[in-house]
Amino acid sequence: MDKSPATLHDNRLLLLKLLLLACVMFVFAWGLIPVYDALCRLTGLGSLQRPDEVGSQRLAATPLAPVLLTFDATVQPGLPWQVRPLTRTLRAVPGEFVRVDYEITNASNRQVIGQAIPRYLPAAAAEYVKKLDCFCFAQQAFAPGETRRFPVVFVVDKNVPAGLDSITLAYTVFDVPGRS
Repeated sequence: MDKSPATLHDNRLLLLKLLLLACVMFVFAWGLIPVYDALCRLTGLGSLQRPDEVGSQRLAATPLAPVLLTFDATVQPGLPWQVRPLTRTLRAVPGEFVRVDYEITNASNRQVIGQAIPRYLPAAAAEYVKKLDCFCFAQQAFAPGETRRFPVVFVVDKNVPAGLDSITLAYTVFDVPGRS
């Protein structure tokens, strides 16, 4: 092995360059955190799952017609969960609190972490369903074979249009990559 001064100098120079590159990569990675945070605040990304606010709602002079609510759930293909609403349909008077329970089972032999994303049919109904408590607000970790029940508490806004007499609230549960 050649230990000439020129080779030692070249090796030290290469080591310095590699250390400098590692430091630049570290600083770049840490610098992305506030940039990503600012991007999320600016675009609203990451704010899908938080409780809605129920503001003061106008009092109806006439009794409001009940809305037919249908509940559903699907699971991302390959995710070993079973998700089902314990109540499939009910009628709710706008302005009254509604509670529906969902049951989730991890049917695998490993821990799985998932996240539920709500969707509304028709899509315009999302504006009138104010969720106060929901398992979709946070990621859910399940041990192998574990079954749990989760409440979904919400209010159908009193300002719901008269033509909107049927709403479907459905959840799709996705695997959280890298967290299982």
